[in-house]
Amino acid sequence: MKYTRLSVLVAFAFAIALSGCDQLRGAVIKRGMVEAAKPDRTDWLDDGALHLILCGTGSPLPDPTRAGPCAAVIAGGRFFLIDVGPGAWENVQLWRLPRAHLSGVLLTHFHSDHIGELGEVVVQSWIGGRTTPLTVYGPVGVERVVEGFGQAYSFDTGYRIAHHGEQVLPAAGARVEPVTVRIADDAESAVVLDADGLRITAFRVDHTPVEPAYGYRFEYAGRSLFITGDTAKSAGLLAGARGVDLLLSEALAVPIISKGSEFLSEAGHNRLARLTSDILDYHISPVDAVATAKQADAGMIVFTHIVPPPPNRLAARMFLEGVDDSYEGEVLMGADGMHFRLPSDSDSVERDDLS
Repeated sequence: MKYTRLSVLVAFAFAIALSGCDQLRGAVIKRGMVEAAKPDRTDWLDDGALHLILCGTGSPLPDPTRAGPCAAVIAGGRFFLIDVGPGAWENVQLWRLPRAHLSGVLLTHFHSDHIGELGEVVVQSWIGGRTTPLTVYGPVGVERVVEGFGQAYSFDTGYRIAHHGEQVLPAAGARVEPVTVRIADDAESAVVLDADGLRITAFRVDHTPVEPAYGYRFEYAGRSLFITGDTAKSAGLLAGARGVDLLLSEALAVPIISKGSEFLSEAGHNRLARLTSDILDYHISPVDAVATAKQADAGMIVFTHIVPPPPNRLAARMFLEGVDDSYEGEVLMGADGMHFRLPSDSDSVERDDLS
């Protein structure tokens, strides 16, 4: 369970309220409300750097420390989320990312663990101060996804406007505008956005039978990063990662999952064994991901969408078994809350932890 300073203060306020001490009770409640009203941080929007925040590094396999797949990129006055897995928006709020400035959501594909939080992203960024329609980019079919979430949340939207009023929650902020990103059959990529010095390019990756599936490359102020989405080793992955400062790659430990599938089969869990073995051929292993980073001359690689989630350091070492030691870049196991800052005036990657 996640605890914040606010939740602790609220709990304390209830305790004081029961005690009957009016002066102390008022002070605690005031402190809690001041904490709750602290503004979102907007300094990263215009500090000249390219920012990456890992809002969710998990997968459909349960892990109390990881939300579903989600990354935030902030640069050039814009704030994007790439995939919105379950639980990710809670992290966005806890870390006070600039909700009112959310510029768009980029979906790599439509598996449930990558889109499950879309409804909350729309509603909560609207409540957080966004007043204009939210753009959701994605492969062919994004219109249906957006329409489905819109229908599911239509009652909620109506209730909120009726309750709070158009001045507080303007209806425009509840609207979503889908944008289909199309990559020509004879091309490996397509430009999604090129504005205010920020360039976003979609690359076709291999997640067959999921077609199309995309990875997204971000370039700003001479710095670059690539987010793979779900993919096997592929030409599009290599092209998107070429020369980037940071490669955020999904990773599935094939030996662990393969052996686990065998054990499940031996124990008579045939259906689960089949489901487990089926995922081996459309995700990339840490070994192949690092080999791609090396071939692409990527500066560093960070793993996300980690399957299976390693419960301890020993398991993390097993996860990385076989990774090419000759790769000169840094290899990191991603975790929720990791923040990477790529400043424009150097080739360094600064890192801290928001969680």
